[in-house]
This record gives sequence, C-alpha cells and structure tokens, in this order.
Amino acid sequence: MNAWVRAAALAALLALASGDAAGAAAASAPQPDAFLARLVGDWDMPGTFSGKAVHYRGTARWLLKNGWLCLSLLDLGVPSAYQADVYLGHDAQQDDYIAHWLDQFGAAGARVVGSGHRDGETLVLQFPYADGAFRDTLTLSPDGNSGTLLMESERADGSWANFASYRLTRIHHLPSPAAAAPGVQ
Repeated sequence: MNAWVRAAALAALLALASGDAAGAAAASAPQPDAFLARLVGDWDMPGTFSGKAVHYRGTARWLLKNGWLCLSLLDLGVPSAYQADVYLGHDAQQDDYIAHWLDQFGAAGARVVGSGHRDGETLVLQFPYADGAFRDTLTLSPDGNSGTLLMESERADGSWANFASYRLTRIHHLPSPAAAAPGVQ
C-alpha cells in the first residue's frame, strides 16, 4: 500500500473514532440539576463577613455544556475587597454535589474540593482544609427568588463558628420555579 493511501485510511479511521467519541460524549453530557438551575441569574447578597457588614453581587450561569454552574461573587465595596467564582456541579451517579471555590487569593486556597448533599431546599457542602474544615449551607426558597448562604469554619474542638452569612434576593424575580429551569424536571 502506498504512503498516501495509508495516510488517507488512517485519517478516515481517526475521523470515525473522534466522531464516535463526540457522540458518546454528547450522549453522556450531564443534564442541568434542577436545584442548581434555580440559581441562574443575578443576586443581591447583603450579609456579614467576620462580623462586619458586607454587600455582594452574585451572578450564576451555566458553563461547559451545563456541566458546571459558575456563581461569580463580587464585593460591591469601593474598592472591592473580594472576588470569587464558585463552580458547582451535581454528580447524578453518586447523588452528590461538588464545588470548586476559586478566589483572588490564588491556587493555595483552591487545593480542596468541596462535596456535599442536598436535602430538599438545602445544600450542605464541606471543604476539608488541612487547618480546619469549612461548611457552606445554601438554602433556596421554593419559588427560587430568595435564599441564604451560611459559611462556617470548624474550630479546633470540632464545633462550628459563623464565618460569613448572606441573604440572597434575586434581582429579576422568576414567575415560577419552572421558569428557572426550562426543560429540567
């Protein structure tokens, strides 16, 4: 077989294989989680951080073909004191949630992956940092227009202390829970 025919056959095989892989990936693409879908949109987030009043703006959007919900947080103070992107995903096979908290402090604080479970309208995520765990509790109202986010740090004795807390109010209200997650059941 001459080199050109061999190269053409190899190219055709690679194209077929990549087509099959793309089809398999599309078939296994995650469906948006209905709970996380209710976070999509813009949020007003007044609250406290280390006992001091703060005010954040949150914006949540789907990324990577609905595989991750990215919640962008921005402190509204001038100058802004904090900025973070929190990536949230649901693993339907394990029936748990995964979170990656990335902020302005860089890679050192991003080494830990959070995980947790949802019970009704409340999602609890644990981040097992070496110097003490963090626990984030996100509760959404049934209509998807408000909620709370409580962040706690674990003390040396194993008890939990309030690190930060926020009230979430959707900036553009949803007419119904179904509107927050079109096509998601």
